[in-house]
Amino acid sequence: MNLNKLFTALRHRKNAPAHNLQAERHERYTHALEQFLDGQPAVRLGGAYTLVNLADEWLTDTSLPEQVCREETQAIVDALTGCIRTPYPLAQKRQVLESDEATEGYEGNFARDQEALREEQLVRRTVFMEFSRRLAAVSESSKAGHKKSQHAIPPISPMWADLRFDFGGAPIFYPLRQLHFQNADFDSATFYGPADFFGATFHGDTSFSAAQFTADASFNSANFNDWVGFSAAHFAGAAEFSGARFADAASFATVTFTGEADFSDAVFSAAADFAVASFESDADFSRLNTASIASFTAIAFGGKAIFTASTFHDEAHFAASVFNRPAVFSKSLFGGTARFAGIATKQSAMFRGTSFAGAADFSGASFTQYEDFGGARFDGDATFSRASFIALPRTSYEDMDFPQRANFDKVTFAQDADFSKATFTAFVGFRRVTFARAVSFNGASFEGAYFPGATFGQRADFRQTSFMYVKPSFEDLEERLQTARFSAHANPQDYLFEARPESRHGFSCGEAELLNRTFILPVGAVLYDPDSWDEEKQEYTRVSEPAQ
Repeated sequence: MNLNKLFTALRHRKNAPAHNLQAERHERYTHALEQFLDGQPAVRLGGAYTLVNLADEWLTDTSLPEQVCREETQAIVDALTGCIRTPYPLAQKRQVLESDEATEGYEGNFARDQEALREEQLVRRTVFMEFSRRLAAVSESSKAGHKKSQHAIPPISPMWADLRFDFGGAPIFYPLRQLHFQNADFDSATFYGPADFFGATFHGDTSFSAAQFTADASFNSANFNDWVGFSAAHFAGAAEFSGARFADAASFATVTFTGEADFSDAVFSAAADFAVASFESDADFSRLNTASIASFTAIAFGGKAIFTASTFHDEAHFAASVFNRPAVFSKSLFGGTARFAGIATKQSAMFRGTSFAGAADFSGASFTQYEDFGGARFDGDATFSRASFIALPRTSYEDMDFPQRANFDKVTFAQDADFSKATFTAFVGFRRVTFARAVSFNGASFEGAYFPGATFGQRADFRQTSFMYVKPSFEDLEERLQTARFSAHANPQDYLFEARPESRHGFSCGEAELLNRTFILPVGAVLYDPDSWDEEKQEYTRVSEPAQ
């Protein structure tokens, strides 16, 4: 719709009431609208100011029913947002026109187009600024307990917060940083050039669904106080949400991030939904903080996925996601259930020092090259059943310390740990790992596995295991004679060691005795009495001789 058609549509409103004041306002509205749509920049600005001032008059008129005042004001807002939504061809040339000189082969009068673009930017951004001034005053008044606002344009009606602001499909080609928005609808809007919402504040439901960001988009330090949706949006440049605050649910489901995405230090106080999103470049979620369910299900990470030192207070869902570059979750905290079932990592996966307070599900996960869970802690059940830890093809297995490996050194499993039917084609180390309760490697296939210094507190099931290139080791003379320890309080029948017939290597077992009980253990392993822990020495004092 062009400006003339928009004006024609907006001026044909219902007949004005007989009341002189209302008739006078309608007359001023028609005149201001003519100025806003057809005049020169200064005239257009004058029309915009008149329209928003008229809106103030309607909302503060106590002689009329509140519903009438709200409808009259909404009509004015619709007129202003209607202008914001009108196409502007030069918007597509924004980045060229904001440069110092025209590019070679520029079509049109560069200087004249530059001036026209700046004038249109000024007029349209002024509309946003006038809305923002009023919405900020309402917000400040609300925070002050509805005391009289000290804003520069009193009086401001709280009914501004009840209005709708429809920018759907609008071409946006100017910065909107540090502004206030209320019930803002940017569905299918196109942002030409940098989209700048730095430090912006959003109240009421906000939608950017299917919006197109043609260049870098900055939402750094923005505050979303109610629901916000970006579903199906496309960020062609960098998407910057560093330090953003989301007080209510936020949806980034099915969003495409072509450029780098930065959500570092972002805080989600309610549900955060990134399901089926696509990150084609690096995604930085370091120090992310989510208070409710966080969904990163079925995401394609084309670049590095960085979740270092992040905190997930509730459930975190990463199931079926694909990490094509390094995935880093080191030093993160998962307060609820962590679901990584069926993920695929094509390069390194780093979970060093990560804490899992609830259940952790890595069943069916596929890890490639290098996986580091060193120093992680699992306080709930940990499931790695049917997971695969895959090394790249090698020509020799003579070197036992090659870098392509899975590392579970110093990991603590406080509850049950399930590695049944897992496949390790890479060397895997469980040095000084603690299995406080039952652990199952039933049906697991290893290239080779080391358990020196490991502690087994209850059942340990190694039945139907396979060691194809390196025999299993529960002791390591090179690491201060460390030997695996098995609790003497367990039932001897709960320690099961049985390699599959086709396994190239099996277990060499012997007997160990403690507390007048005899156990069959791998050669070199020892029994320990859990009641003999010495806090000062930080060790168990009653330990058997190594099994032999």
